[in-house]
Amino acid sequence: MANQGWDTDEDRMIHKLTLHKNFITWVIQQLEKENIPCQKTTGNDRNCDILLINPEQAPRVQEIILGINRQFRVFQQINHPNPDG
Repeated sequence: MANQGWDTDEDRMIHKLTLHKNFITWVIQQLEKENIPCQKTTGNDRNCDILLINPEQAPRVQEIILGINRQFRVFQQINHPNPDG
């Protein structure tokens, strides 16, 4: 990440954690719209950030996450086109 004028390393870390927190909250909202109950994990779980209440819904969650990834890639291509091709 390029230096965006952070006063301190802590400011940069707080910014990154805030983005992460907001993104996880948004993903949970998208899952809840699909009637997939879930919640944020606690205890710095290194395996995941979102706990599915019904693990059998994992295949549908994977579909939703893949869709989010596709949308992000399209957004990246539109806003940051590759000059080489």
